[in-house]
Amino acid sequence: MQKKLKLLGILSVILGAAAALACLFPSGIIVALPIGFVGMICSGIYIFIDTRDEINTNKITPGIVSMVLSSIPVLLILTFIIINRFKH
Repeated sequence: MQKKLKLLGILSVILGAAAALACLFPSGIIVALPIGFVGMICSGIYIFIDTRDEINTNKITPGIVSMVLSSIPVLLILTFIIINRFKH
């Protein structure tokens, strides 16, 4: 079980990092949103299994890191929406 959880943690961090890196490019947000969505699902599963089975006792786990990285595209779009709302 720990090997599967470790693999899921690595996968979720890779997806989160790919979503965050895709936001650096102008048209990358189109690619970053689906990748970030899948990364959030993977990290949510990781956090659920980790919490249920109490495998990691650290406060910062790969699931938390991936959740933060995967949410960057959504936060970026929300920032653009708020900025445009105040301009008009």
